[in-house]
Amino acid sequence: MKKNYLLISTATVLIVFTACKSKENTEAMQDATSLNMYVDSVKGLEPVYTVENWTAINDGYQERAMKAEKSLSSLEASDKAKAEASRERYAALKADYEAKLKENEMKAATDKASSDSKISTLKSDVADYRTTLRNNLFGEGKIGSDMQFNYVTAANILTVYDNFVNTVADNKKLYTREDWDEINVLYEALDNRKNSVEKDLASKDNRKIAGLKIRFASIAATHRGGTKVKENSDSKK
Repeated sequence: MKKNYLLISTATVLIVFTACKSKENTEAMQDATSLNMYVDSVKGLEPVYTVENWTAINDGYQERAMKAEKSLSSLEASDKAKAEASRERYAALKADYEAKLKENEMKAATDKASSDSKISTLKSDVADYRTTLRNNLFGEGKIGSDMQFNYVTAANILTVYDNFVNTVADNKKLYTREDWDEINVLYEALDNRKNSVEKDLASKDNRKIAGLKIRFASIAATHRGGTKVKENSDSKK
């Protein structure tokens, strides 16, 4: 009776062990298959070389790889070889993604540097054309980017207006729409300065300035509008 009990106990242990082992092997196969299928599916997708996309891909792989690693010892040799092959395929995929991401990063840095350079050049060109225009209208270095007219006094303001209006008259057919916009800004600033010094301005100078202002208004009304029409016509061509 005792011998039969031992045989039964041993058989029970073997059955339980076999069942556990079978379950372990099944889970290991499932984990390995999940990893293999995941790598194959990623390789079959159209590559999107962004950090966000690669992070999602890698997170999915690492989760499956960790599960497969825990049960790798339970696999048959052929299944272990398949799992290892998946790892190698993923390593190649990872190297490709990281190389492309680095390439995109360098290109983005180059494009930004090029864009910054163009913006800087554009700002420089705008500053240069404004400086040239101001020098022509008021004299070399008289009006800077701060638009200060402190050098204009009651004693010299008639000369300043005369030079301004005569220069505009001489170049009226050459100015672009942007030139006229800048000219009007400068003219308004000069008028504001006149208001500041007018109390000390001689009556005869004030009358002459009034005549110059009428002349300027006529030139601006005729040629600024004509420039706009011409630029619109050119843009349609």
